[in-house]
Amino acid sequence: MRSSSPVRAFVALATFALALVVTLAFTRTASAYPWMIRHGYGACTTCHLDPSGAGVLTPYGRAQGDLLLRDHYTKNGKAGPEEASKTAGFLFGLLETPDWLLPGGSYRGMYLYSKPPSPAPAIARYVQMQADLKIGLQPGIFRAGASLGYAHGGALSASITSRDKDNLVSREHWIGVAIGDAVMIRTGRLALPFGVRTVEHNAFVRASTRTDLNDTQQYGLALAYSDTKSRGELMAIVGNFALHPDDYRERGYSALFEYFVDPHVGIGLSSLRTQALRDVTTRVAYARQAHGLFVRASPWEPLVLMAEGDWLLLSPDGAATASGYAGLLQADFEVRQGMHVMVTGETLRPAQAGADPSFGAWLSLTWFFAPHFDVRTDFIHSRVAAGGAHANVESVLLQLHAFL
Repeated sequence: MRSSSPVRAFVALATFALALVVTLAFTRTASAYPWMIRHGYGACTTCHLDPSGAGVLTPYGRAQGDLLLRDHYTKNGKAGPEEASKTAGFLFGLLETPDWLLPGGSYRGMYLYSKPPSPAPAIARYVQMQADLKIGLQPGIFRAGASLGYAHGGALSASITSRDKDNLVSREHWIGVAIGDAVMIRTGRLALPFGVRTVEHNAFVRASTRTDLNDTQQYGLALAYSDTKSRGELMAIVGNFALHPDDYRERGYSALFEYFVDPHVGIGLSSLRTQALRDVTTRVAYARQAHGLFVRASPWEPLVLMAEGDWLLLSPDGAATASGYAGLLQADFEVRQGMHVMVTGETLRPAQAGADPSFGAWLSLTWFFAPHFDVRTDFIHSRVAAGGAHANVESVLLQLHAFL
C-alpha cells in the first residue's frame, strides 16, 4: 500500500535495498548437498576432495552423483542403472583424467523477480551468478584445491582483481596433506567449518555467521577428521587477504563437530570467534561470536529434515556486548529421484541492541534433469525488520546450473 509518510517510505526503500543484496547473494555452487544423508552419506569426504564439501568431486563422488542425484526417468522414479554413465566424468566423459587430477567447473545463471513494498519498484533481471573453473590434486598424500572464476558484480571479498565490476575471483585455494584415510591438514583460503552446509548462501544462519560458500572464506590453517561415526574440523583464522588494509581482517577460530547416531541421523555443534581492529561499515574494532547446534535426519528415505540454531554475540569497542540469534528449519522431500520439493523457514535477530527479528519462508523446486544440469525455482516471502517496522518482500528466482 502506498503511503506519503517519509518514515514508511524510508522503511520501504531500506527493505528494498536489503532484499536486493540478499536476493543477489542467493547463489549456489557445486557443493555437497546436506540432504545426501538420506543415502547414508553424512561426511563430505566420501565424495569431495575438500572436507567441508566445497570444491571438486572425486571420481567416486561423480559416480554417486550420477547414480543418486539425477532423474533416470524410470517408471518407479527410483531405481536407476547399477553403474554410473560415462557422462558422469569431466566434460561429460569426453576427456578422461587420472584419479589424482580432479578438474571441474560450474556456471549458474538466474532470472530474478523481486517486489518490495511501495514506493520501491519491482526488480526483474537476469543475473550471471557463477562462472568458475576448479581443480583438485591428490597425488599420494598430497592434496590441493583451487578455483578461478569471473564475477560481473559482487563476490568482492573473493576477488583477485580490484575493479568495481568484472573481477576475477578465487573462492578457494589451498594445499594440504592427508594422514591416513581420516585426517587432513590444510592451509590457504578455506570455507569456514560451521553449521549445516546449506547451499542457500543468503540463509540467515549463513549470512549472520559469515560462513557461506560465496565469498566469506578465510585464510588459515585447518585440521579435519572424518570417519563413519563422526566428522569434525578446527580452523585457525588469520584473515581474508583480499581485504585491505590489514585492520579489516578477522582473526580467530571456527570449529565444527558432528556425530552420526546412525548413518541417517547427524547431530552437530559449531563454534566461532573472530575479532578485527576495524569493521568494514562502522570502522570500529569488534569481536564477534557464534555458537550453535544443528541436526540432519532422514526418518524415511524420501524425506530429510535439517535444523540449525545459532547464538550470536557482537562486542564493539566501547560498547556493551549485544546478543541475537539465527535459526533455520528445512524439509527436503524427493518426489522421485532427481526431483526435490523443499520448504524452509528461518528467523534472525541480529546481535544489535534493540534489534527486531526478521522472518523468511520459501518453497523451492529442484530438478536434476540431465547429466551435469539442474534447474531450480524459489518462491520467497521475507518479512524484514527495518527502521523499527517490518516490511514484506516477495521474490521469485529461476536458476539454471551446468557443471563440468
